Amino acid sequence: MKRVLLQEVEEEIRDDFLWSMECTHELIQEMTLSDMNMGAALGGMLTQTITALMALAPDNETAMKVLTSCIQNASETMAEATNKGQTHDSSGKIH
Repeated sequence: MKRVLLQEVEEEIRDDFLWSMECTHELIQEMTLSDMNMGAALGGMLTQTITALMALAPDNETAMKVLTSCIQNASETMAEATNKGQTHDSSGKIH
């Protein structure tokens, strides 16, 4: 069995997290440019994402903890963006 350092695992998780954020940002930009109803589009995206989260989590409590963490990340990212006067890409910092 290959030994993996905790730092390597953390870096891989961070990379996966940031890659997923970037892909989602790009998809949202494409939807915005296509004149979609963004309320409906984001509602569908969130529904599918939360469904996948609940299906993959070991239990509902874990899924809700992840969801809560995501909401906190989004709140802090928007607060930072507001303070910097920007409304697009975050700093890449995971809160």
